Amino acid sequence: MDFLRHNFFLDEPLNVCVQLVGDSRPGTCPELEEFSMGALQQGLSLMAVSPDGAVLGCVLNAVSQHEDIEELQRLADECPNPKFKLILGLLAHIEKEADVHHRFDVERVFEIPMLSVDSNCRGRGIATALLRDAVELATSLNVPLVRVDCSSKFTAMAVAKLGLEPVYNLKYNTYLPPGAEQPPFNPAYPHDEVASYVKRL
Repeated sequence: MDFLRHNFFLDEPLNVCVQLVGDSRPGTCPELEEFSMGALQQGLSLMAVSPDGAVLGCVLNAVSQHEDIEELQRLADECPNPKFKLILGLLAHIEKEADVHHRFDVERVFEIPMLSVDSNCRGRGIATALLRDAVELATSLNVPLVRVDCSSKFTAMAVAKLGLEPVYNLKYNTYLPPGAEQPPFNPAYPHDEVASYVKRL
């Protein structure tokens, strides 16, 4: 969690776009921490660690059931933080539109909701290694499908290298949540869309 506060909270495109953590360093957002703990508590997440014990990157993993779609929408509806509420609303929208449980006729899906690498360690293959190990973990658990929702162009490129294929995409400038008059998300280039990628195992 400390690593996420210093990295993912500060540099994930949607977090930056809505200024989720403001000027706080490390980034603090109780609602995002609670959301992250939902995955961490399943005990399936992985870290890349240097020989001296420093965390270089992490991937949060969780196994979802079809009924979890409704839970994500409930979290969005009840979120007291208006900025994180926007992000949760987008995630719930993607979940419903991608509908991978029905589309692929599976009960369980191995979800990868967060991937983060220390900004000083990027370009070394750490993200690819973490994703590859996550897919291997899903295989060992006999989960039939891996899914990653990519809000970052760089994450999309990394998952595509491992053979995941896009099944749904949404341009940020076309997304209008209920009651909005303008698209709420306009991340910096090259992040122009969010896309769901999957791989059958």
